[in-house]
Amino acid sequence: MPVNTENKLCVRCVLPENFPGVRFNDEGVCIHCQQAPSAVDVLENVARLHREMVTAIEMNRGGRDYDCIVAYSGGKDSSYTLKVLTESFGLKCLAVTVDNGFMSEQARVNAKAVTEALGVDYQVFAPAWDFMSRMYKQSVDNSELHSKAAIKRASAVCNSCIGLVNVYMIRLALMHGVKLIAGGYIGGQVPKDTAILELNLDFYLKTREATMERYESSFGEDTRKYFDVPQELLQSSQMSKLTILNPMLALNVAEEEIIAQLAPLGWKQTIDTGVNSSNCRLNDFGIAMHYNTHGFNPYVFEISEQVRHGLMTREVALKKALSIPSLNDVQWQAKRLGVEIACAE
Repeated sequence: MPVNTENKLCVRCVLPENFPGVRFNDEGVCIHCQQAPSAVDVLENVARLHREMVTAIEMNRGGRDYDCIVAYSGGKDSSYTLKVLTESFGLKCLAVTVDNGFMSEQARVNAKAVTEALGVDYQVFAPAWDFMSRMYKQSVDNSELHSKAAIKRASAVCNSCIGLVNVYMIRLALMHGVKLIAGGYIGGQVPKDTAILELNLDFYLKTREATMERYESSFGEDTRKYFDVPQELLQSSQMSKLTILNPMLALNVAEEEIIAQLAPLGWKQTIDTGVNSSNCRLNDFGIAMHYNTHGFNPYVFEISEQVRHGLMTREVALKKALSIPSLNDVQWQAKRLGVEIACAE
């Protein structure tokens, strides 16, 4: 896995000079680091978000079967999220994994171990491979599929997958009469103001139609099965809004501490998912294709945010941000998806 050293990097975090919208001062510090809050302000903001999350949970706990639907990948962040919601907040959670066809075997073992240790109901949904492979292939082939802003936070294949997962969680919440949905997203993966997000369902469905049409033209006629929330489901649930939680934004926990706290639950690090994932074997393919198209690691904004918040050293961040899988490294994923990529001899 070669290390990229082509672009100038921020001397404090690891944002490269070709990252969209980035600017550097004369000392080589990026605009995001220049505008970053102090360590004290970060801790105060985390404490505020934690209080707001407590309030949101207390206002919305108590569904028919569960208090919260948790989008659960089996990775370290979603495992820690599930642990906190179950043990610290006492929520009755339904952990749900969407198996995309590239889930690491160790991640499967981890998911089973963690949910059993926490006494949490666990469900796996495996969408039809015909659709998933088509979705991923079109995500790579169609550069206009996702918004320009989306490329700052994730690769095209990840953006499509995340969209599918989010819709499935909404469907389950409506089916079970649950007002809370939670994910394991960390700072940089989602906007910092989304620790607690109130989702007006009627408005959400109306504003999604343009996206739905774009997806449908790329993914095929069965797209709405995976990316739409049927009106009859919304009407039968009699729910007008959901509350989305991203608890990791309200917790100031470093990766090493997360892994240490998960070990007693039987969670173990994967060895086949690259340096930026702990559950998905397609992740390196997404990184390689994103870098080949845009020239930067799709995880670099997230990684830089962790550095600014004191949750990761710059040395570790450099390793994560600059270790880019080559197209040769991801041949098997490309072959499985039917994607043709040019490789070096």
